[in-house]
Amino acid sequence: MLQRVVLRIKSVVTLLLSVVVLMAAPVGATDDAIQSDAWLARMGGAFATQNYSGVFVYTHGSSMDTMRIIHRVEAGIERERIVRLDGPKQEIIRNDGKVTCVHDSDWSGNINHKIPLGPFAKAFVRDMSELGDSYQLVEKGKSRVAGRDALVLLIQPRDDYRYGYSIWLDEETGLLLKSILVHRGKVLERFQFTQLSISDQIDEAELEVGIMGGTMVHYPLLSHDEDLVDHKALDWKLDWLPAGFEMRMQGSHREKKDGNGADTITFTDGMAAFSVFIEKITDQKYEEVTAQKGATVAVTRIMNYPTGDHLVTVVGEVPMKTAKRIALSVVASTPTFSLTDKAPVTLETSPADMSVQ
Repeated sequence: MLQRVVLRIKSVVTLLLSVVVLMAAPVGATDDAIQSDAWLARMGGAFATQNYSGVFVYTHGSSMDTMRIIHRVEAGIERERIVRLDGPKQEIIRNDGKVTCVHDSDWSGNINHKIPLGPFAKAFVRDMSELGDSYQLVEKGKSRVAGRDALVLLIQPRDDYRYGYSIWLDEETGLLLKSILVHRGKVLERFQFTQLSISDQIDEAELEVGIMGGTMVHYPLLSHDEDLVDHKALDWKLDWLPAGFEMRMQGSHREKKDGNGADTITFTDGMAAFSVFIEKITDQKYEEVTAQKGATVAVTRIMNYPTGDHLVTVVGEVPMKTAKRIALSVVASTPTFSLTDKAPVTLETSPADMSVQ
């Protein structure tokens, strides 16, 4: 859980950092737009180069997590400690890219789990001159977060097929102090520092594990999602995509317990991203479902082919109506296949019960 929350928080930062590259001001841009881009560029370096410690809250759906973070950069080497302050004791220690997970000795999770590189990898980026057709960057004014002066920026979608962000940047350092992911006026996810200290010196002891008594320590394998996929052209395509989305990756996912790999296609517009999984149904029974937790949605549908039934799953941070339409747009690139559509049904589960890997 801690790793998933941390990666989600930092993925927000990583996606926002892609705006720095992708939203380069076009010819004729206003002074306000250029100034907003400059603020995002400051944010791009602040998380990696500043020494800071603080407490932040992350809410998504009906869940709320409180974390403490200590971050230090010395001689170009990043060190970081993130402590979960709610529920079971958990810590993540990062030392120049090496990650150590520390739990209470009675922890019963899977020690072989992997942590995707996520925030440690460069975000997928493309020509921002095209992204301007999907989002608009607006400077909203000034505010305060955790006792610090902040500049407020809005990243507004130009259509209803993606989410928007409001972000608060520290005026002194450019650090992201707060972000809200919104859709149709509803807050779906919120990240916010409640305490933050910027300091030239971070004591070594603050970066060491703080769990007392017996602990369970393991070293997850860091990997890109792409490393788990055999890259190749697939027999599937989408006959509809929201404007601005481009394919990032396609191939066959190798990590299936039943030995049957799932074909995978990932798309992004530089801010939002979603993945489509297509797998052949064998002797297992599947139900078409929709589910949502915070900004993350999942939609499944069953496709009937002469070669057998296939399950299509769309998972990503896009509005539900976008995910549903994407799921219905998956077709075989081989014209001899015939498709029978079935409408997805709603999963009778509260958002808090949803688990999307």
